[in-house]
Amino acid sequence: MRSLKRLGVFMLLLAFTPGAAAETRHLVHGDITEDTVWTADQAPYLLSGTIELSPKARLRIEPRVTVRFQPGARLLIHGRLAAEKVYFDGREDLANREGIVYRPGSTGYVRRSILENLELTLETGDVAVSDNLIANRNGSGVTVARQAAPFIARNDFQHNSYFAVYKAGRKRLNAPDNYWGAADGPGGAGPGRGDAVNAQVDYRPLAPKANGEHVLLKAHRLDRRECRPGDELRLEFTLFNFNTFAHDLILGASLNRGEDAPIHSTQGDLKVRVRPGINVFTRPFRLPPKLAGGRYDLLWGVMKNDLSTYLALKSEHDALTVIGPGEDP
Repeated sequence: MRSLKRLGVFMLLLAFTPGAAAETRHLVHGDITEDTVWTADQAPYLLSGTIELSPKARLRIEPRVTVRFQPGARLLIHGRLAAEKVYFDGREDLANREGIVYRPGSTGYVRRSILENLELTLETGDVAVSDNLIANRNGSGVTVARQAAPFIARNDFQHNSYFAVYKAGRKRLNAPDNYWGAADGPGGAGPGRGDAVNAQVDYRPLAPKANGEHVLLKAHRLDRRECRPGDELRLEFTLFNFNTFAHDLILGASLNRGEDAPIHSTQGDLKVRVRPGINVFTRPFRLPPKLAGGRYDLLWGVMKNDLSTYLALKSEHDALTVIGPGEDP
């Protein structure tokens, strides 16, 4: 069931620089009192103020959804939050304190996601936090309440300015197989140069290198929105590599329309080395000379060199209008 009650959801059309995509956002505020799904085709979601998920409600966030937080926004979970392959985007400003809070009695998981510049607070033990990248430049990555003992394993902690994991109270918290940002383990009460933990965090065994490959498609830009069959387009990819090592990847793309077979331009696929931090690349896309006129979706793909895995995938609806022979622009 996908329904909203006492939840404000508005469509905002945000215009970017000339030639860039217009992005539709859902502005979310108020309470979520019924089962709800945040879907990839409606993303990104922009959170404002304090949003509370009621005890009997479940919120599921589909893979490849972006959830952005306005300054000071918080998501308080009293029911169940399940998120996998989600990008949670806070604000890099020390005056802001965005966060997700699992309150006592809540349940759920956050897996294989990126949590940037926000704090995850766990006040319950019925939560699993695994295989994520957690980087909060505004404070701690994860804070665990004194009575809670959640599952925290196989995460990569980097650039957390306070603690990677902070455990309140005297009871020890097991946090195995995490990478703390350095091969020799966490700092603080730990022995190494990585992000800090306090004395109540049992960080062993530790991972000596990153558990995951974290490359995010931060932005994408098409050089024009109308063209004719046979034209060559230019696609600009802005990638952020959260890892401390480079990735050799392929930038792919395809056009899609209804039930038609996808249209690829494999000769334009670009092999790139994505170094840590921001990377910008441009690749060509040659349209077939007999391409039918109409509106097309564009799929932006960032793949491993062996084509086995997508590290980033973004479907852009009605990205391109093809003007057929004899049609006016």
